Amino acid sequence: MNHRRTWPTSGLASITVAALGVAIAVTRSDEPAPEVRNDAVATTPTPDRTVPIATSGWKPGGMALQALRSGVLRATPDGCPYLAPRDPRSPATDRTPIVWPAGYTARYAKTGKLEILAPDGTVVVREGEALSAGGGLIPLTTPKPCTLNATDAFYIMEDLTR
Repeated sequence: MNHRRTWPTSGLASITVAALGVAIAVTRSDEPAPEVRNDAVATTPTPDRTVPIATSGWKPGGMALQALRSGVLRATPDGCPYLAPRDPRSPATDRTPIVWPAGYTARYAKTGKLEILAPDGTVVVREGEALSAGGGLIPLTTPKPCTLNATDAFYIMEDLTR
């Protein structure tokens, strides 16, 4: 809802004050007050908004690497999922980008948490939950979305719906 107020100024023209990235304006009484925005404040993602994620061509039944990687699913502010260590004392920079199997997608749920979905629509993991998956750490030779500018990523090669 957009609320507009008018401010009496005794004939003053517009005066704009900027502080901490927020513009505040005083206008003449016959002009509506401007909308005030603070772009530094994070907004809650739109529910059911899909997020582009990195996927591979791997499908269940294909040849697979079998290294086990465990951690907690986290997301960057723009919705890119990554695997973080379970230990909360680990540095915030300790994050592993994930390349999901073919057909996997991501969306924001009504709770505001990122969800990863299998090709059949089953939610396999939510942001903040533990994730253990088989696969392998592979160098990124071609750009993929949501790989955090890393040189390698963990390719999941396991059916997470089982």
